[in-house]
Amino acid sequence: MKISIIYASQTGNTEAAAEYIQDGILARYPFIQVKLMDIREDQMDMQFLEESEAVIFGSPVYFTSMGWELKRWFDNSFSIKLDGKLGAAFVTAQSALGGTDTAIMEILRHMLVKGMLIFSGTGDKTADKFQIGAVGMAKDMDGCAKQFEVFGGSVAEKAMELFGK
Repeated sequence: MKISIIYASQTGNTEAAAEYIQDGILARYPFIQVKLMDIREDQMDMQFLEESEAVIFGSPVYFTSMGWELKRWFDNSFSIKLDGKLGAAFVTAQSALGGTDTAIMEILRHMLVKGMLIFSGTGDKTADKFQIGAVGMAKDMDGCAKQFEVFGGSVAEKAMELFGK
């Protein structure tokens, strides 16, 4: 099983969140192959992405939306087959009132257009209940670590349920 985590990070907060998500996946399922891909650093491994059963997208919140780098990636990814893959989203923000929900919803809308199966990250056994995705506050990324780890583990659990062999 493969899971891709695609993100854009300018200050390092979204990258830190992606790493916490990866840690959560590997803590529960050490046999899953997980690859972090920063679109700003051109770290895209298209073969790994195409082979992934699940893709988790992350972005900082800009003006109540996802960052332009991730939007551009979605707009230019016509040839990338994402249909049928499990998708989930996370964001990082300066303020909980800064549009985290609308930013996640925009990412989810783009995943739906690509034919992805959308998952909020809520699992049966999770202490944290994610409404639409995971959110981290820039001023306390270390304090958000557990939430992102639980989110990653829950996405992996759903991927195993749907695609595990």
